[in-house]
Amino acid sequence: MNIRFTNDGFYEVFAYWEEGYMRLEQISYFLSVAEHGNITAAARALYISQPALSKQITLLEQEIGLPLFERQARGVTLTRAGVQFQKDLKNILKELENAKKNAVLAGRAQKPLLNIGCFDGVYSDDFLPTLYEYLREAAPGQKLVLHKCNFVEGNEYLRKGKIDLWLTLGPSWEQTDGFLQKDLAYRKGALIYSARSLPGKKEHPTWEDFREEPCILIKKSQSPTMFQHSLDTLEMLGLDTGTIEVVENIGTELSYVKLGRGYCLLSEEAIQGSRELRSIPLPEERGIDVVAVWPVENEELTALMEAYQMS
Repeated sequence: MNIRFTNDGFYEVFAYWEEGYMRLEQISYFLSVAEHGNITAAARALYISQPALSKQITLLEQEIGLPLFERQARGVTLTRAGVQFQKDLKNILKELENAKKNAVLAGRAQKPLLNIGCFDGVYSDDFLPTLYEYLREAAPGQKLVLHKCNFVEGNEYLRKGKIDLWLTLGPSWEQTDGFLQKDLAYRKGALIYSARSLPGKKEHPTWEDFREEPCILIKKSQSPTMFQHSLDTLEMLGLDTGTIEVVENIGTELSYVKLGRGYCLLSEEAIQGSRELRSIPLPEERGIDVVAVWPVENEELTALMEAYQMS
């Protein structure tokens, strides 16, 4: 199987071998070297010789036309191009793995699949189990398949028909013709911080104590509307003059906060089960709805969701 990068930035996957196209084998070689930071260690893990692996990496760099690694005395490090390449390849492999999984499920299932995407949040116990149980009972003729997605992936997968139902946070979905939406749950907003942070050492910190602390946000490209929602909240609290650090996802966001590197704006559910995290409730209007979105032409799903009663 081969992967070709097209001029418009999309990826095409081919089920035949052709000179000049990148092989999945080369992808695994590149990712292994990137992970180990050492060609010899990567070769050992891949059970191939070090010269053979070095040659494949060189051929890959020649095909791309850019160096992917900086060679150093004790190993290699990714160049900026290499970092981006690693990220994109991981996304491609994830898509391929999902395609394989869906094909296997479709082949085994006697029932048609209902693909449900759920945002990559910390907790979904306040809405997902109830909805899942409802759909399983109300649509016994369909097999439910859950997919964990970030905001960008979920929005894209829904529009491309890769998932049938998208469960996300309200501000992350821009209203679009051809889709219906239903509120599932309300999450009260909170300023999340760590007991390790400077404000966290106070017995009862307030918003004002965080003016000099960095705010950790998920980067704008992941969800422009969610990013703006957070900026509006900072402005309302008078915290918009501080430093902002952006990260890839909610998991990284919370990791930074746990290390005392700043605070973030999430729902109160984010601190459940954590000894380090604390929260200060935000005003009621800064809460966030969890919503379900689906295509209007899916009449069967529309009937199911319209009949769904939130507990």
